Amino acid sequence: VTSVLYPGQIRGGEFKAHGGFRFDNSRPEEITVVAPIDAPVVTGARYPAFGEIQYTLEFEDPCGIRYRLGYILTLTPKFQAIAEKFPLPTTLDSRTTEVRPSVAVKKGEIIATAVGLTGEGVGGTGKVNTFLDWGVYDYRQKNEASQDPVWAETHTSLTYQYGVCWFDWISAVDREKVLGFPSSDGTSGKQSDFCK
Repeated sequence: VTSVLYPGQIRGGEFKAHGGFRFDNSRPEEITVVAPIDAPVVTGARYPAFGEIQYTLEFEDPCGIRYRLGYILTLTPKFQAIAEKFPLPTTLDSRTTEVRPSVAVKKGEIIATAVGLTGEGVGGTGKVNTFLDWGVYDYRQKNEASQDPVWAETHTSLTYQYGVCWFDWISAVDREKVLGFPSSDGTSGKQSDFCK
């Protein structure tokens, strides 16, 4: 990891509940994504982005904690078989489709073997862009930001109202590492409605 996107901030002119990681010194195929907890895959999407097919997957623990991975480039066969059933829009449309029935996933299971963009797609730049979106949502209760009625009125999406600062959910050692990285976003920096 070379920098971190903070969850709960405006990026590219839109509010984003998820955060993410950049891997500027790595190629997409050098990043392996592993399930952090036991949680079945419940929704997902596939869509074209800069001439390359990208995937989003969401996993939800039975207690109501959901995590979302986005900009996955290469899935392992188990997850590729799931993703092949998702509609393939002609534009960058990452709306998700339910996985029915959900598919069990165990902690440590390899989900993907490449993330981001190779830049080699149709009309591509030829520039590698290695990154991964990462969001965590606690559907047991709305987040602190949503308690402000003015904020809630303009942030109506469920992901906005249930998104969490996942920095607070990792070990102290890992949290220190994450907070030590620079922000990936040059405009919002480390400013976040979720992370205080």
